[in-house]
Amino acid sequence: MPTVTTLLGHAQVEMALVCLGSLLRFSAEPLALRLHDDGTLRPEDLERLEGGLGRFEVVSRVEADEAAAGVVARRPALAAFRRENPLALKLIDAVLLAGEELAFCDTDVLFLRPFSGLFRLPPGAGALFMSDRQNAYSVRSWHLLTRRRLALPRRANSGIVVYRTAAWDPGLLEWYLARPEHRFAPVWVEQTGWGLLGWQAGCRLVDPVQVAIPEPGRPPREETEETVALHFVSPVRSLLPGYVSRLPETAGVPVEINTRPARRCRALDLALDEARRIARRVL
Repeated sequence: MPTVTTLLGHAQVEMALVCLGSLLRFSAEPLALRLHDDGTLRPEDLERLEGGLGRFEVVSRVEADEAAAGVVARRPALAAFRRENPLALKLIDAVLLAGEELAFCDTDVLFLRPFSGLFRLPPGAGALFMSDRQNAYSVRSWHLLTRRRLALPRRANSGIVVYRTAAWDPGLLEWYLARPEHRFAPVWVEQTGWGLLGWQAGCRLVDPVQVAIPEPGRPPREETEETVALHFVSPVRSLLPGYVSRLPETAGVPVEINTRPARRCRALDLALDEARRIARRVL
């Protein structure tokens, strides 16, 4: 039975009950859950989660600290990132405790209908991500022109990750994190780290029609029959209840997940997204 890992704390419990519940309900393959505690889960949170999701494995913050200690002790930038950003547990700890492959799903991904094959690596691939609507990375476009190690897939999103853990490269992450100019957008530092790891491992992306991010400022709308899941990142989190209220009561035929090879993110790709973000702030 595949194990799907997630990271959550006290603030995400209610959302996790809904979203992880939809994952378990609509997966055609039986799944087990592994929950990484970011250090804020309370005993009553675990009781509530077990009541809604059934039995699952819990990785406490103490257990994770012990597992990561040897890796971060020799890498000061990685250690600092892990102290300062809870999402580092997804990039470091979840990999170290995953076995041969990590299957990860954020707690803000809502599944809309039955699906199959999402948490399997395609032949020849070392990493699989969902697709983003933009290149949401914490490096600048001009960095891509001068630093060959900054090799990223175009429009990858780490809301869903499948990763061959033998490819994990803490040296690459240390190089990336040791340069403050690579971390201008803290919210995207973890995703950028995954992008670097994924491109190096051989990366594919899930069909963006099947797993998508809703558009901000738009009310819930009918999705296509191929849309399996939506990732409710912070700017569109308010749309989540509207979609939850429309989940089907009965299951249909599972949608088989399709993937495609990732293209490399070039400086021009990132520059265009930078310009669009500036324009949205100004206009």
